Amino acid sequence: MRVVIDALVKLRKFVVRLHARYFMHKPDRDFISARFRKPPRSPDAPVVLVQCVENYYYLSLFDWIVGALRTRGSLTVDQFILRSLRLGSSSSPWGFIKARVYQNALTDAKWIRMYAAFCDRIAYRSAGIDWSFQFVRDVRDAFRIWWELDTKEDVLSLKMAGVLVGDLIYDSYLRFKPAATVDVGDFYLALVVWQAVRDVRRAMHYMSTVRPKVYLTSYSSYIQHGIAARVALQCGVRVFSFGNRQEIIKELTISDWVHLRHPDSYRGDFGLLATPAARLAEAEEKLGSRLAGNLDSATAYMSRSAYADSTARMPDVRGAIVVFLHDFFDSPHCYRWMLYTDFWEWTLATIRIAKSLNQRILLKPHPNQIAPSKGVVRRLRRMFPAIEFLSPSTSNRQLADGGIACALTVYGTVAHEMAYLGIPTITAGDHPHVSFDFCRTARDPEEYAHFIGQIPSFEYSRDDLRRQSLEFYYMHNLNFPPGYLQLRDALAKMAAQINNPEMLSIHMENYSRVAHEIRSNPDFASIVDTLQDILKVG
Repeated sequence: MRVVIDALVKLRKFVVRLHARYFMHKPDRDFISARFRKPPRSPDAPVVLVQCVENYYYLSLFDWIVGALRTRGSLTVDQFILRSLRLGSSSSPWGFIKARVYQNALTDAKWIRMYAAFCDRIAYRSAGIDWSFQFVRDVRDAFRIWWELDTKEDVLSLKMAGVLVGDLIYDSYLRFKPAATVDVGDFYLALVVWQAVRDVRRAMHYMSTVRPKVYLTSYSSYIQHGIAARVALQCGVRVFSFGNRQEIIKELTISDWVHLRHPDSYRGDFGLLATPAARLAEAEEKLGSRLAGNLDSATAYMSRSAYADSTARMPDVRGAIVVFLHDFFDSPHCYRWMLYTDFWEWTLATIRIAKSLNQRILLKPHPNQIAPSKGVVRRLRRMFPAIEFLSPSTSNRQLADGGIACALTVYGTVAHEMAYLGIPTITAGDHPHVSFDFCRTARDPEEYAHFIGQIPSFEYSRDDLRRQSLEFYYMHNLNFPPGYLQLRDALAKMAAQINNPEMLSIHMENYSRVAHEIRSNPDFASIVDTLQDILKVG
C-alpha cells in the first residue's frame, strides 16, 4: 500500500510540474492581469525587440521597461522566440524530434501568450521547420560547414554572414549534447551548426528589414542568446543586456558583446576614488560575509556557498596546488578569450604540466555543478587514479588555512576570494580580475606552464593580495550610486523569489507592490530615459 501511495504522490508532482511548465495556471493568469494595457499600435512607431526568455524575472523586467516607455510615446514591441536546442535531443532520433516539435511548441505557446500581454507581434522564431527550399539550403550549408571542420579551433573560428558564431556553437554543443569537449565528427555538432545557420539567416533578415531601434536581451552566450545580439549589432541595432549580476543593464558593442561587466580599468579607476579606506571597509564587510559562508548579490545564483561549513575530510594540503574545476558545461567562452578550447582541455593540460614538473596538485570539483558535470569528474578519477580529488563540499577557507601554495582557475571568482585569504592564483583566460596582479594571467599555454613552474618561488605580500582583492570587490560589485545598488538588490531578490515555481503563487500576492516600488525608483527611470533617447533618434 505504501508503494502505491508513494507512486501516486510522485505522479501528482509530475503532473503539477508538467502543467506549470507547458500550460497556463493561476499564477500565470494573475501575472498577465497585472500587465500594462497595450495602447493601439501606430504603424510609424519605433520598434523595440525583446527576447521571449522562459523566465518570470525577465518577463517582468521587460514588461516594466516597455510599459514605462509607452507612457512616453507610441511604440511597437516585437518578441523574439529563442527556444531551439534542448537537453536530450542528442540521445536518439525520437529525442531530437520531441525536443524540436513537441517540447518547443508547447513551451512557446505558453510563453508567447505571456509576453503578448505587452508585445504586439512575433518578430521571428528559432524553432520550427521551413517547408520551403530555404530549409533544404540551410541543411546543405550546415552540412558543408560541418564537413569542412577538422579541429576544435576550426569550430571556434567559424563565421556566418561576417558574424563570429564559433564560440556560441562550441558552448551550445557542450551544454546541450551534453559533453565535456567537442567532437568535430559528431553528427550532433552538425545539428548545432544547422541551428546556427537558421538563426543567423532569420536574425539577419529581421534586423535588416524591420530595423528595430533597440533589442533587449537577457544574456549574450550560447546560440540562443548570442546570435541575435551579434547580428543586431552588425545591423546597427542598439543592444542592451540584463544578464550580469553587477549591473542592471549593459549596452553591448561590436568590440564588447559579452554580457559580463567590462573589467579592464578597475584597478586604475579605484585609485581615482575619494575616501579609499571607507570603500575598502565596505568591501571587506561584504566579502567577509561571503567567505563566512553567506551568499551575496554576486553569488546569489549558487545553491551552496564554497565557504559553507564542511565536515568533509581534508588531506594535508600544505604546499599543494589546488585546481578549482569549473562546471564543464557552463559556457567556457562567456569571456573574451581563453587559452584552451574548453574546461576539459584546460584540466588535462594542467595535469600534464604539473606531472612534468613533479608538483603535487589536488582537484576540487565545482560545488554547484550540474549532474552531467559530476560524470566528467568521475571520468577524470578513472583516468588519473593517482591524483587526489577533494570533496566539492570542502570549504575554500579550509584550503587556505591548510596552507595551499596556489589556486588554479580559468576565470572563477575563487581568484579574488583566495587573494583575500592570502593565496595567489594563476588564470588561463580572460576574467574579471584581469587588471590586478593578485592573480597571474597567462596569455598563452607556454606562459601558463611557466607560471605553474614558478609557484614554489612565488614572492608576494599577503597584505597586498588582500588589499587588491578588496579593491576588486568594490569596483566589481559596489561602485554604483546607493539608489542603483538598492534597485539592483531589489531586482535580484525578486528574481530569486519569482523564479522559484514553488513560491510563485505566494510572491504573486506581493507582486503589484514590488512592481510599483521598482518602477518608481529614480534609477529605473534613468534606464528608461536612456532607452527613450535612443527611440527619439531618427
